[in-house]
Amino acid sequence: MPTAALPAEGHLLIVGAGLAGYHTARGVRANGHTGPITIFGEETRPAYDRPALSKAYLTGAVAEEDLLLDDPEDPLDVTWVSGVGVVSLSGNPEGTETLGVHTADGRFHPGDAVVITTGASALSLPVASSEQGISARPYVLRNMEDALALRETSLQGLAVAVVGGGFLALEAAATCTERGAGSVTVAAGEQLPGARRLGTAVGEAILSAHQAHGVQFAPPARAQAVRSCTRGHEVILAAGETITADVVICAIGAKPRTEWLLDSAVQLTSGHGAVMCDDTGATCIPGVYAAGDCAQWASHSSGLRPVGHWQEAVEEAAVVAAALTGADPVPLQEPYFWSDQFDLRIQGAGRIHLADEVTVVDGTPQEGNLLVHYARGGQNLGILGINRLRDVTRWRKQRRIRPAQLHSPAAEHPMTVGSHPTAAETAPTAA
Repeated sequence: MPTAALPAEGHLLIVGAGLAGYHTARGVRANGHTGPITIFGEETRPAYDRPALSKAYLTGAVAEEDLLLDDPEDPLDVTWVSGVGVVSLSGNPEGTETLGVHTADGRFHPGDAVVITTGASALSLPVASSEQGISARPYVLRNMEDALALRETSLQGLAVAVVGGGFLALEAAATCTERGAGSVTVAAGEQLPGARRLGTAVGEAILSAHQAHGVQFAPPARAQAVRSCTRGHEVILAAGETITADVVICAIGAKPRTEWLLDSAVQLTSGHGAVMCDDTGATCIPGVYAAGDCAQWASHSSGLRPVGHWQEAVEEAAVVAAALTGADPVPLQEPYFWSDQFDLRIQGAGRIHLADEVTVVDGTPQEGNLLVHYARGGQNLGILGINRLRDVTRWRKQRRIRPAQLHSPAAEHPMTVGSHPTAAETAPTAA
């Protein structure tokens, strides 16, 4: 039986009340932990699911309560500390400093273990100066407040510019069209949205579906900045062109929310500032773990797994929960992501980001029923289906890793470490 990192009656502190934080607490309780659990979250809302923020929530099809992670009929036995941010971490690799966290209200909270699940914050375009002296920032879609601000803005007849070529940007473009925007223009930075990550045929299918609903695409040049003008706002592209719009939505990625750890003993990656962990989520400080969008596990840094998927956060939470409680190790399954855009249900599974061979197995981009296989060196690594639920589900079931396979390197990491681009460079944007 593995050794538990958290004493049976020990106090667990979870910093971050999002998907990874909630599922860590849920997993720890499911594994039999009876000690206190405290979850800290800056937002005053209960923990909620985020994928619908760019889709059903934005259209009003679902309400906030529909997105809540905790079951009001059977709530988790945890203490929620909401609306108060954590400002620093106490603890060091030598174990000579008391483990715990400091909150913005000046309090210190000691704990027997700490799990960092603070997620990531949305990146945005720089705001260029304008002759009018007005500097309105673009909308982003990272949390409930972001989505609520956009949902409460009437788009009827307005011109909308969406910056970004990932699934979040494309979902936002589709949703704005469905909400009655007069025009929607996407600045994706490439001729075919998603083609660099998923292949030409997938990019053609996405482009075709959006254009069929009236969405326009800007020339394939990266957006540089946004500025206010007499007609609303202008998105400035690298090639010199501008897109004029009444509303600008920016979906160009996210940065780990780890600024509060800069003075701690936790090691952060030099590029994005993510928390460096092994593949159990453990950091360099005993008793401190990290999971979700703020963390870079060893398999992320080696390029063997993509970063930022919804499924990845849930599975990492289960791995961390097992490590904390001494339960049997939990295997990470093949990565999985999905996106809903108009009548397209896009699902991908496997290590697509490592592939250099893309083969259309069935369907056409125009019909929106593609089935695509991804390989490297003749070895099948992944699958993507557009409106092909059965095919993708079958592939995932065949690749499912069971606990007995955990000690087989071929089962967990079939590719050679060090010979591939990193996941941060090539991973698809997750829904």
